[in-house]
Amino acid sequence: MFDLDELLEVLPQKDPVGFVKKVLVCEEHESRTLVRFESAPTLSMLSEAGAQTSIFLRLTEEKKAANVPTRAMGMLVSIKSKWLQKSDKTSFEVKSSYVNNLDSFFVVDFTVLDGEMTVAEGQIAAVLEQNGVAL
Repeated sequence: MFDLDELLEVLPQKDPVGFVKKVLVCEEHESRTLVRFESAPTLSMLSEAGAQTSIFLRLTEEKKAANVPTRAMGMLVSIKSKWLQKSDKTSFEVKSSYVNNLDSFFVVDFTVLDGEMTVAEGQIAAVLEQNGVAL
């Protein structure tokens, strides 16, 4: 088993754009993090936090089937998001869930939560490393 706090070391983004402060869940098809911002976030900042949270999805079987290293991270290809409820808060929980993949092209949903209230949601697409070579 791994220490969730140690997982932050694999996050390539560092302050001030490393928004993930704690990993809460790191499972096959779901990850959850606590994110914090220096000021009330923009939708772009929340979207980046969603992308950062997706790094903690394990997706072991999907990566193996796509011939992608299990520790592959990837390159963000596209992101779409929308506000549901604007907030002046600076800390949120972000949930990321696997949607599907075609070989090394992965689609992931994310939801930004303030307690039980959904603040924003979106979807990202990323291409992961294949055979040790970045695509």
